[in-house]
Amino acid sequence: MSFNSMIQEILGVPGMNRGLAATKINEAFVKIQTENVWSFQCKAGGWLTANLLGGPGTQSTFLSPGTITVLPYSTTITADAVATSWWTAPVPYPPLLTEQQIRVPLYALYDIIALGNNGTVAYATILSAGSAQTPGVYIVPVTDNAGPGAGATVSITVNADGTVTIPPVVLSAGSGYVSPAVTFAEGGTPATFSATLIATITIDRPWMEPAQVSGQYCIYQAYYVNPPGFRKYFAIRDTTNNEPMNWWDYTQIDLSEEDPQREIFDQPEYVVPFDIDTRSGSATFGQSRVELWPHPITQLPYAYQCQCNWPPLQSPVDTVPYPLTEEILKFRTYEVLSLWKESQKGDDMERGSGANWQFLWKANQEEYKDDLRQIRIVDRNLIELYFTKARMSVPFNAGEPFTNTNGTANVGSW
Repeated sequence: MSFNSMIQEILGVPGMNRGLAATKINEAFVKIQTENVWSFQCKAGGWLTANLLGGPGTQSTFLSPGTITVLPYSTTITADAVATSWWTAPVPYPPLLTEQQIRVPLYALYDIIALGNNGTVAYATILSAGSAQTPGVYIVPVTDNAGPGAGATVSITVNADGTVTIPPVVLSAGSGYVSPAVTFAEGGTPATFSATLIATITIDRPWMEPAQVSGQYCIYQAYYVNPPGFRKYFAIRDTTNNEPMNWWDYTQIDLSEEDPQREIFDQPEYVVPFDIDTRSGSATFGQSRVELWPHPITQLPYAYQCQCNWPPLQSPVDTVPYPLTEEILKFRTYEVLSLWKESQKGDDMERGSGANWQFLWKANQEEYKDDLRQIRIVDRNLIELYFTKARMSVPFNAGEPFTNTNGTANVGSW
């Protein structure tokens, strides 16, 4: 039975509508999931830590390219031309810039929540060298295809062979640009160019550090997102170094004592709860995040097993995960609805007011419990794969030579 079919059946309850029915079904679905650990909640996932922005993977300075400018209480950080080229470079896979953090060495980390620009020209790039152009140096204005931008100029050098191979030099940055363009035509086939605006990033809170004017900085990812519906870990592994990661000992208080400046960079050993992602517009809004420590600045994989709630039913064709059945979800939904209807008696007396909702709540609860017992028997074999240790029929003393043929020492195996 699909989500839509369940809704249609629930609509038979007096005073029900489609939206309320869908809400109550998912409310009951959450209640079922929080009562037990189910096999369908056991998930595997992982993180791939990111390199320090601009670093090859082994850095001695722990700095990213270029410089930044930011004033106290501002939420905007401005790059120079070098930093702009790194911030705006296309990336083939995550993490995106907005998944990473920025800091000045030894100061606090700030989440990057948006990439923008300040409307001034940072640099121009050669797209094609052209041919048979008149050699010389030319001062060319930068136009704006989609805004009021003006005032920017670049110097373009045409080689003796009629081509342009030296990147243009920005003479003035201008202001107000939205879509800058460089148009150049000096005989033959003109060279073509693109122009890039000075990049800015918006951070998650006002800058509470000393002012930075052409200051050094670093961008990397210290915080990692747990999957949707996350409840708890079962295990986390460093698969590169064949080691477990500690996710149970350290809190943010411990890190503040151990490494208050977060100046230790290495392969992480600890996974520490951090916060819930409440960044406006974030693709992971509402999901919990952890801090990996020591902070990683090289690309390495980490794997985990965890418990996560199944996502809410949304599409009309959605179905419940095995071994749950639509019947048990409907009984739990009717149980939830009975209590809700009982609470509405004072306002909803016209239709269905004669129903004994307390009795129906109790009856649906008993039906639900009966179905639950049967389904838990089915699910037990699956869930025990995660949590039950196999027992050996023959005693085994760890570290001693053993043969599984007769249960005695096997000297030949040494």
